[in-house]
Amino acid sequence: MRLVVSVFWMVAGTAWALEENSVDNIYDEHFSPLHPNCTQQSLTDLLLLRQEVLLKELKEAEQVSAGILREMVHILTDKASFMSREVSCPGNFRKLGDTCLYLAKEIDANWEAARVFCQDLGGDLAVFRDANAFAEALGYIKNSVVVKATTVWVGGRDHLVEGEWRWVSGEDMPRGTPYWGDYNYVREPAQGTTANCAAMHGPDDFLIHDRGCQEKYKPLCQIKLKN
Repeated sequence: MRLVVSVFWMVAGTAWALEENSVDNIYDEHFSPLHPNCTQQSLTDLLLLRQEVLLKELKEAEQVSAGILREMVHILTDKASFMSREVSCPGNFRKLGDTCLYLAKEIDANWEAARVFCQDLGGDLAVFRDANAFAEALGYIKNSVVVKATTVWVGGRDHLVEGEWRWVSGEDMPRGTPYWGDYNYVREPAQGTTANCAAMHGPDDFLIHDRGCQEKYKPLCQIKLKN
């Protein structure tokens, strides 16, 4: 916003300077010293011609300056309108960063059914683009659940190739800290081929564990906001 205001004053100053310089330059150009042998009639005709040219060029300079100022007003108006628009989340979803999250606390379903539930709401099971997004989701879940042992489905699995974990959005899931927890001092995912779906495991402070996809947990749904 400061950049736009700075550009506005710079262009406005240029426009005013242009108008002042235009007057001086036009005057010097069209009112240069007259030849001493000019007759009264020729002097009158010359002055009238110069006045006509001067008025025409002053009018053109004024139109250019006004056009610049109008354009800057339009830019600032559009910028203010864009910044005033507030993107909101639907229904029970909570806005966190550039996404909306909703923990369905009243529902327990297997991973596939949980995903269908989220898709019916216009989103999908939650994915985390980086550690900050994961931390925001952790805070949201911890403030939402009543039972701390609750486990929550998220949108990751390795059902195609064992050990190759991917988000439902297609990106590779990160491994290790701060995303994955541990079980009996072994870093997750550690449950083998019988656990191909990712869940935020309440007993491990809601860090991610691999769980059997047929187990029933609560869906964490996500809708990505569009600018």
